Parts: sequence; structure tokens; C-alpha cells
Amino acid sequence: MASRPLSAGLPTDGSANFRLPSSVSTHGSTSSVSGLPDLERLETLTRQHVATWKGATLEFEPILKGGSGRAFHRVRCTSPGTDRVTVIAMAYTMEREENGRFEAISDFLKSHRVAVPDLVARDTADRLLWIEDLGPTDLWSLRNEDWDTVRAPLYRAALAEVAKIHSIREDQLPPELPQLQPGFDRSLYQWEQEYFFEHFAGRFARSDVDTLLLIQQCAALRELIDELAALPRFLVHRDFQSQNILIHEGRPWLIDYQGMRLGRPEYDLASLLYDPYVPLSAPQREELALYYHAELTPAIEPWTDFSRRLDRCAVQRLMQALGAYGFLGVVRGQPAFLEHIPCALSRLREAAVERGALPELASLLPNS
Repeated sequence: MASRPLSAGLPTDGSANFRLPSSVSTHGSTSSVSGLPDLERLETLTRQHVATWKGATLEFEPILKGGSGRAFHRVRCTSPGTDRVTVIAMAYTMEREENGRFEAISDFLKSHRVAVPDLVARDTADRLLWIEDLGPTDLWSLRNEDWDTVRAPLYRAALAEVAKIHSIREDQLPPELPQLQPGFDRSLYQWEQEYFFEHFAGRFARSDVDTLLLIQQCAALRELIDELAALPRFLVHRDFQSQNILIHEGRPWLIDYQGMRLGRPEYDLASLLYDPYVPLSAPQREELALYYHAELTPAIEPWTDFSRRLDRCAVQRLMQALGAYGFLGVVRGQPAFLEHIPCALSRLREAAVERGALPELASLLPNS
């Protein structure tokens, strides 16, 4: 999960149930990652691994993205006569186990014709990858463009790409599928809910501990876990949101899929449609959900059933996201993540209370 530093602080009005910071400093929001090669070492390895760049003049531009044990640089070759102008150098640690899965999952997705960047060069021993540079434009950066002529077509195309992943069922997994992170099951859904209460509600809610515990232990949350865990599973991206969809040559390309695992397609759909990073109106969300249901789902089921399950997945996903914002913003010292809390709260209230997916959360969710 990535964060874009924003200039505005968190509003306190309309959020009476939570002790939200009145302002956010982005100073220090991107911390250095220990265990990664320094720039001199990175340059040496780049010259060794990228064809025709051994004696070239190279420029390294840091890309500030996330805080998950990875560091990115855009490497630009300014010497004439080379076959490639730029690449993205990704150095990673095993702080998160999934970081080591990016390479194999890239190969798998490429073999299934999913639009993902090429791997230009690899150094597994030094935990370095050089990745095709698809440019800086993502769906997030287009958030203020016209909906009908620019954004909606790109969102539909992005849904069509991720649907290629969703088409692979658990009972029909191809033999070339690499090892993945553990799939969504009762324990993972439970962990996401606990993450929400520990790192978000427990830090920011004005409710007392006993009230929070009653809500956390309510039957409705257990029923949500049981319901989602009982459904058939498919491959999912796991972090399918606007900053993980690059736009290159007029079409979407997926990135940050190292957390791919078995789960519910609606979880991915909810990640994009309820994305706290970008403005999407309720009618726009429904437009995209209707498109996915009508055009991209192989099973024939009533819209009402699909829509209800999407809302339920949205509640689960947004609880996870709010827990992540609290953890990254407070524990990891990256306060820019805290700026997304008001929007995520509003989206969670919409799905849980206004759309009726989990009204038991109403007392935690201010109506702003």
C-alpha cells in the first residue's frame, strides 16, 4: 500500500467518534530501508546486469513509494547508442515475505497475458530486479480528469485486466503457478478485523475499551468472516487500487501484485471502487460494478446477490485499510498515511451503514 503526501491536514469536524490529528506533517514520511544496497552498489550492479549499460552514463532518481521493505529508483541512461533509456531498479528485503515472490508472479502473470511490466534483468542473490519503466502515470494521477472520456474507460480496462487473474479458480490452478502468500481464510479475515481494532479503532476511537470490545466481538463480524471464508476462491491481486495501476500507451498495467493469493474477486473490486485515495461517486462505483458483473464474471447470478457480496467485501477491505493507515502512520512513523483516514471512514460508513452491509459498526462511524 502506497501513500501520496498531501498538503491538507486531517479535518476534525464531522469525526466526533475519533481523535483524529488536526494536522499532519509529511516530514520524515519516507524512511530509508535498512538492508538495501547503497547507491554506489546499486550503480555497480546495474552496469553488470543491464545489457549495453556497462560504460554508460547513468542517472538515479529515487521513487518514493510505500514502506514495505523495498526501494525503487528510476535509472536513466544518457549515453547515445543504447537499446534502453530507462528502467526501474527495485531493491528489496525479506521484511515482508511476499517481496521475494514478485519475480515468479511476474513471470506467471506474463504467461497468462496479464498486462504487467517486463523484467529486464534479475539478481536474486542481491535481491534486485530491473523492471520495464512504464512511466509515472497511474490512475491516481488522473483522478481529476473527465470521468466519461478519460477515467471510466481506463477503469473498465483495468477491471478487464484483473478479471484475467480472477478467472483462475482454486480447483483449477495451473501447474506453473508459483508459491503464493497464504490465501484468504477465516484466520486472515479475522486478522484483518483485529488489525482494524488494534491499530485504528484502538488508537483513534473515543469509545471506551469495553464498548470497543463489545463491537469487536459482535456476532455480525464473526458472521462476515464465516460468510466470506465459505465462498469459492479465485486468484486475486490483493492490493488492487489506483496507485497500483499504471497507465502506459493509453492502457492499464498492473504492478505491486507480489501479495497475490487465493480469495474473492469482490475484494479486489472493493479495493478499487472504494479506494480512499481517489474521488469516486456512488453512481460511478455502481457503474463499474455493473460492468464487472455483466461483462467480466463467468457465473450467472442475480445482480442483488453480487452487489451485496461486494458491499460485504468492501467493509472487510476498508477495515484492513484503516488498520494499515493507523499502523503505518503511527507505528512506522509515516504520517502521510493518516491523511487518508477521513475518506476511508466515509467509504466504510457508506458500505457498512448506508448500504446495510454491516450496520453494527454504525456507532463507530461518524456521519459527516
